[in-house]
Amino acid sequence: MCLYYNYKLNYNKDKEQKKILIQEVYNLPYKKFVFEVPFDTNQSREIYLKAKFDFRESEALDEWMFEVKNVVTFFSKNDSDVIFFQKNRLYSDSLMEYWLLHIVFPIYFTLTDTYYFLHTGSVEIENRAVLFMGDSFAGKSTLTDYFLKQKHPLVTDDKLPTFYEEETFYCVNSHPYHRPYRKLEDLGIKAKNVSQGKLAIGNIYWLHPVAEDAEVSIKEIKGLKKFECLRYATEMDIYVHKKKRFEYITKLANTLHIYEINVPRKLERLEEVYTAIVKHTQNGEL
Repeated sequence: MCLYYNYKLNYNKDKEQKKILIQEVYNLPYKKFVFEVPFDTNQSREIYLKAKFDFRESEALDEWMFEVKNVVTFFSKNDSDVIFFQKNRLYSDSLMEYWLLHIVFPIYFTLTDTYYFLHTGSVEIENRAVLFMGDSFAGKSTLTDYFLKQKHPLVTDDKLPTFYEEETFYCVNSHPYHRPYRKLEDLGIKAKNVSQGKLAIGNIYWLHPVAEDAEVSIKEIKGLKKFECLRYATEMDIYVHKKKRFEYITKLANTLHIYEINVPRKLERLEEVYTAIVKHTQNGEL
């Protein structure tokens, strides 16, 4: 059974616990959702989060729309386990699935205060989730793909759902796709080996690209820089729950270990980077 954000998708009316119903409708109440915030995206689409009021100074948003202009519009409420969608002129099933899994679910789980999302690649090592963070083009997806080729289970290629429970930070798998390339509106390759259920979060590695002949080295990041790394990696920076989310990221910074790893800009040296990370985790550097 494949889980998405630890939930099973359901496209019919037989709802069960831990399932989300995805249901097509034909009459979404567009006229009531007069306030919209555009999303900055690299997908060459106009996309908007919509509400009935200006929610930018609000602590909650109970019902909302997400519109991919001319393609599909989604609607949900925070007390509901149903996400409705309406087809627009350029609709296709593959586009709907892409936006649902890639953006709408993270919005839904952020607004329901279920998960805190980090922009990171992640794989399972020694029964923990190990995270790969960094600037754009730092090599997160490339490194994640290399670990998958070494038979490590995929946790996420992009957006990691995290939560705090029993004095521990955990995460779950987002969806089973990974994309070691850049292509618009493409979910990617379906991984054969995907982590299931919750995993404690282990080491976080901040990828620092260096010259192709530089040494692979790892050093711990401490102090304010840890908070800055996690704040930079915050994925769903939606206006609501601001105080609670600030407290969450502060606790993350005070609890987890973040290490900077030098990653030579040469694909042939990925094996060295892989070996260094595995050895670092296996030696108890958690």
